[in-house]
Parts: sequence; C-alpha cells; structure tokens
Amino acid sequence: MTFPIHFLLCNIVLTGFLGLVLLFRTVFRRHVTADSRRRIWYIWMLALVLPLVPEQLFDPAGLIYKIRDLLPSASSVSGIPAETNDTAIASMQLGLSDFASSLDGSTALPLSTFLAAFWGIGCAVTFLCFIIQIYKIYMLKNSARRITPEQEPDLYALYSSCMRKAGVRRQVDLYTSCRIESPASCGILRPTIFIPEDLDILLSADDIRFIFLHELQHLKHKDAILNGLSCILQILYWFHPLIRYSFTVMRRDCEIACDHAVIRTAGREQAASYGHMLIRYAGSLRDHAFLSPLSSLGQDKSAALRRIKEIAEYRPDTRSRKCRSIVILLLTALLLLAASPFLSVYAFPDNTFDLSDLSAKQLEQIDLSACFAETQGSFVLYDVTKDQWQIYNEKLSTRRVSPDSTFKIYSGLFALEEGLITPESSGREWNGTAYPFESWNQDQTLATAMQNSVNWYFQDLDQQMGISALYSYYCQVSFGNCDLSSGTDHYWAEASLKISPAEQVLLLSGLLQNRWGFDEENIQAVKNALFIADTPLGKLYGKTGTGLENGKNVNGWFVGFLENEGHVRCFATNIRDTDGADGTAAAEITLEVLNSL
Repeated sequence: MTFPIHFLLCNIVLTGFLGLVLLFRTVFRRHVTADSRRRIWYIWMLALVLPLVPEQLFDPAGLIYKIRDLLPSASSVSGIPAETNDTAIASMQLGLSDFASSLDGSTALPLSTFLAAFWGIGCAVTFLCFIIQIYKIYMLKNSARRITPEQEPDLYALYSSCMRKAGVRRQVDLYTSCRIESPASCGILRPTIFIPEDLDILLSADDIRFIFLHELQHLKHKDAILNGLSCILQILYWFHPLIRYSFTVMRRDCEIACDHAVIRTAGREQAASYGHMLIRYAGSLRDHAFLSPLSSLGQDKSAALRRIKEIAEYRPDTRSRKCRSIVILLLTALLLLAASPFLSVYAFPDNTFDLSDLSAKQLEQIDLSACFAETQGSFVLYDVTKDQWQIYNEKLSTRRVSPDSTFKIYSGLFALEEGLITPESSGREWNGTAYPFESWNQDQTLATAMQNSVNWYFQDLDQQMGISALYSYYCQVSFGNCDLSSGTDHYWAEASLKISPAEQVLLLSGLLQNRWGFDEENIQAVKNALFIADTPLGKLYGKTGTGLENGKNVNGWFVGFLENEGHVRCFATNIRDTDGADGTAAAEITLEVLNSL
C-alpha cells in the first residue's frame, strides 16, 4: 500500500480520535481545569504526527507487544492452531514431510499517483499562504515602533509591572503598530508583543494592564510553539475540514486558559473588570488570520461570548479538580496509545515489496509457464555470487502472503540467538499430547523439528521468547510486514504475518552472509537443520510450507538455497489459490525449474 492511500485511511482513524477528544472535552469540561483543556491539544497534535513518522523512529506495535508480554496468556502450546486441519504430505523425492497449518492486493498506482499529486499541490498552496503570513509578521515588526522607557515612560512602566506580576523574567519586546487592530504575541526564541497604535489613548490603564497580562500568559504557556505546530499540521492536513476546525477550538481553549491565568494573577476580585474589558473591546477585536502563528486576543463574537461566560463562571482550581484533570489527560493519552497502531504502517500494512532498486542488469525476467502449467505462482532465484536475479511472474513475486511453515527457519534462529536452545543442545521434550502425526509425538531437536515441521516445537520456543522479543527480531531482519498481532500460536499460519517470495530470497541471502551479525555457530546450526540432500546441482537446503483455509490448500512454499563449490543461489517458489497449492508441489516445481536453468 502506497503512502497516499495509507495516509488517507489514517485520516479516517484520526477523525474518530478527534471525535473522542471533543467528546471528552465537552463531557468533562466542568471537571478539568482550563490549562488541562489546552494541554489535551498537545496529545491531539501527537496523533496527527504519527502517520507521518517513519516506522523506524516510532514503533507503536513494539510497545503494544511489550504490554502483551506483561499480561497473563490464556493460550497454551497446542501444536496445531485452532480451527485448522493439518495433513501430512510425503515427498519421496526430497525426503521431507510437509505439514500444512493455517487459519483463516495489489497497489492501485494511478490512484496513488493522483492522490499524491493532489495532496502535494494542496500542501504547496497552503505552505505559500503560511509564508505570506510569516512575511506579514516580518513586515509588521519592521514597520512597528518599539516601546522604550525613554519614548513611552508611563506605558513602559505599566508593561514592566505586568511582566513582574506575571512572573516573566526573560526579555519580551513590546511594539506598537497601526497595521494591527488586536493585541498579539509571537516568537519562540525572541518573543514579541504587538499592540495597536494609540491603545493607551483609547483604553484605560486597567484595561491595558489586562491586555498585557493576557499576552504575557500566551508567552508563559509557550503558545507560540503550539501555534507553529498547528500551522505546519494544517499545511499537511489542508484537505481535512474537521482537523482545521480542531485548531479553531484549540485556539479558543488557549485563549480561555490565558483568561483564567490573568484572573489568577490579577486576583479573583478582578474577574468582573476583566470580563467588562473584553465586552468593551470586543467590537475592535478581529479573529486571527489563516495559518498565522500569532496568538491574538481577538476572536469571533461567539468565541468572545463563550470566553465571557467562562470568566463569569470562574472558580479557583481545587486540588480535586487538578487530580481529575490529570486522570482525564492520562485517559486521553492511553486512548492515543491504543489508537497508535492504527495511525502507523501497521494499521494498513503494505502487501507488496518494491523491487525498483534493482537495475536492468541485475534483474532478468524468465518464462517458466511450462513448469507451472495451470498453477498460479512465482519463482525467484538470486545468484548471491553474481548478484543477479531471475524472476518468473514479478507481480506475484512481490506480493506478500503468509509464510506458513517457512517461518520456522527464523523462529529457530531467534531461539538460538536468545539462548533458549544451543547448537549442541536444541532438544525439547514432548509433553505427551497426542498429535495426528507420529513424528510429532516424540522429543525433538532443531533438526528433527525442522525436517518434520513440528509446530509445537517452534510454538514453544516463540512463547518462551515472548512476543516483544520475537517482534524485535522480525523487525531486525525485516521479515515482510513484521505483523505478529495474531499471537505466538498463529501469526505465521494464514494470519497476520506476510512476506513475499522476493523477500524470502533476500532474507536467505542475508542469513548466509550474516548481514545482521548473528552468531556464526547459530547460523550454521540453522543451515544444518535445513540440509536436504546432495544433488547433481549441489548441496540442497530448504523448507516447505503449506497453508490451508477451510480445509483447502491455498498456499504452497519451498524456499532454500543451493551451494556448489562456493557458488550460492537462493530461491523461493510460491504457488497459491489452487487445490494443489502445497509445499510438496512447490518443491517439485522448484526442482524442475532448477534443472531447466
């Protein structure tokens, strides 16, 4: 799935999360402080950032898996996933037993291209609007007159006393300009407050004092950061009207939080005077411009009326109210944590693998239709020595499907790396459960479990390792979509974990070259467990896999490699959606293909 489609789907989740945030804000309005209503928007902004963060920098699934490891597990190692039927298929030619275990797209490039272009053009236009606003602020500051104690001693003295009253210790410049109609503040590194020209003539000293205290509270609250982030996010989410509306509500909450802070600073007995100032000045106030990082005293009439009502109903923040506010903020944060996997790549995992990095010299398309006959499938061969690829049916070779029993290659490797088993001691005792396959009803080693495809052996290793550590290993080797959300018993059997044939080959070549710095003895132990036979083509290593849905074969794998006097070739065959789609059929096709090549 391409980014534009993924991003569009994430916006559906964001809409639902916004609805819950607004619901919390409305339902608990009387139970939380004004500051908490402002802080909740930082959580909302984090939610907006998540779909844009690369998965390498933020991994919500990993955190979820860590939490799952802390919870008691109700499952036990059954050997066979629930609601599945396993059938033993003997392959006399390869001397393997293939045990099928299972549970029950392609990308639309033109649509993705159109969406990406449409979104990009919108971002460019809104970014231009933002630059225009930044330029206007720059020109405003250049044309404005700075208030100094020499030029305006009375006004500057009033401003200085307000700074001390508000507890602002850093230098905050005060400018006056005829280009603005409402007081405003901006700046992170060099904060600045702007007031209209002749404000000290139009308003009383008490009204001006309230205005100064209000704008200084914006600076104390770091609202310039909040406004800057909101502008950037509005550029990226320009197409979403509800998200634009959320920032309007956010600014209202910021203004109300500053109103409450002014009353706390000036004293509760000043609340009525402060409210009267807003009423008297409301006719002169203007709402802030679109994509402007300014924090302005002005808002529309409905917002001004709401603020005046809040001032009239002002009550000091009690300890119990502050505690309730903390609980509500934590609840909102936990809600975001629960939604975070749906705001990342794991919510809408990519079902294809990109081979575009390969050059024409490296990649050769081959016709193997005679070998596959009526079977739908693909074949990938990578000559590690020559760094050359040969692919039949590139479309299917890059489409991700369940790995089925081929996951056992890496399950065994990860268990070796964790020290759960060792190359010298990989035995696991059979727990006495009667399985339908005689070869399963006995103690196993890594080699016998790999040869007989013993589910319970690898399920036992996975459960002992824990899903969090297991997930870390799968991410380390980039195993397909790395999605283990189906749990340690089932993630590999026609469930959440998906991988393409091309990726299977890449993984095997990486394993043989020890690309991830694993213990060489552990890699050799896995290779020994995968060994099948000496053939005229060289030493053959491999693992079959079969997937079932509703009792029918739907997926067949044979992945492995050939070694011949230092010459290494990795291969993967996958067949699907036919009655004969099993590991044995995939292995037979593979041998035919290798002999023909």
